[in-house]
Amino acid sequence: MSTPTNLFWICVFSALLQSLALTQDGLTLLELKHSLNDTKNGLSDWVISDENPCQWTGITCHQGDQRVQEINLPYMELGGGISPSIGKLSRLQRLALHQNRLHGLIPNDISKCVELRAVYLRANYLQGGIPSNIGNLTLLNILDLSSNTLTGAIPASLGHLIHLKYLNLSTNFFSGEIPNFGALSRFKNDSYIGNLDLCGQQIHKPCKTSLGFPAVLPHAESDEAAVPKHSPRYLKGGLIGGALVLAVVLIVFLFVYTFSKKERAAKKYVVVKKQVHQETSTQLITFHGDLPYPSSEIIEKLESLDDEHVVGAGGFGTVYRMVMNDCGTFAVKRIDRSRESQDQAFEQELEVLGSVKHINLVNLRGYCRFPDSKLLIYDYVANGSLENFLHGRVQLSL
Repeated sequence: MSTPTNLFWICVFSALLQSLALTQDGLTLLELKHSLNDTKNGLSDWVISDENPCQWTGITCHQGDQRVQEINLPYMELGGGISPSIGKLSRLQRLALHQNRLHGLIPNDISKCVELRAVYLRANYLQGGIPSNIGNLTLLNILDLSSNTLTGAIPASLGHLIHLKYLNLSTNFFSGEIPNFGALSRFKNDSYIGNLDLCGQQIHKPCKTSLGFPAVLPHAESDEAAVPKHSPRYLKGGLIGGALVLAVVLIVFLFVYTFSKKERAAKKYVVVKKQVHQETSTQLITFHGDLPYPSSEIIEKLESLDDEHVVGAGGFGTVYRMVMNDCGTFAVKRIDRSRESQDQAFEQELEVLGSVKHINLVNLRGYCRFPDSKLLIYDYVANGSLENFLHGRVQLSL
């Protein structure tokens, strides 16, 4: 076979291989998948043999160039961390990984996704701080990082996000003063609730100096009818009176500071929200702000639970599967109220349990008190019961 013919077939074969190869965005998504723990095998169709990732679970592409536009993978029980490779998806506009089990840091490389409009990472176990260069996402409209274990200061670069319309940093462990300029000056207490060590004008909590005093003290009103300040007698009396007042203020401050420190140490990990449904007088208590639904919708779903929703039963009550309107799924345990005298102690124990948040524990999201029973709301875990896991009662199909 002649050399020109060989070259022709080599070119044809190379072009064929190139046409069948997965796009660069597809390869990047496979890198992301490698860093995740896909417990439900929901990403099984993410395979290298495809030409592009546009038909993969949770992926939407731009029309025309087949670049990745959206990643939508909420409620997938995904573990692991977010790979820095996400920064290679330069055309990404929406990242929705909320209500999973992700941990680790939010990668700094996310700031390279300069077309991002919406980021939903709430209700995971993300740690560390918000990347300081997040201000590079100048088109961002929505940022929801609530209900994680994020720490540190809120970066001032968030104030540069002039298009930001929704910000939720609640129920984390942020600390320090909230920058009060640009976009950050528009968001009030609801965006920061549950961060006990934050301060600033937006949440009406003055920051304190290193000595523990408020950074800005109120001005005393002037007294136009006061005795002339040049009188030595009044100057001496004023100094003595001022010293006494200062001593009383210091004693009161030390007492309040010591008491509040103990109280905050006891309540640092508890954020309880109590709501009373007006129509039924039913009380709904939620922890960590982890039930982003109106109380009326939650109570309506609880009241509609019946035998067809039962997924288990035992000596401590019956367990139901509750599905919300947005397909969010929770496990609900019904406990009969046979001991009314112990209600208060029981509910205090529930609030302690609700304050605990750990990657290896099923979260208690809240509870609802009905006249004849209490309903405990947990994360729904679809892999069977603890009893089956411990005692080997799972039946395997052969």
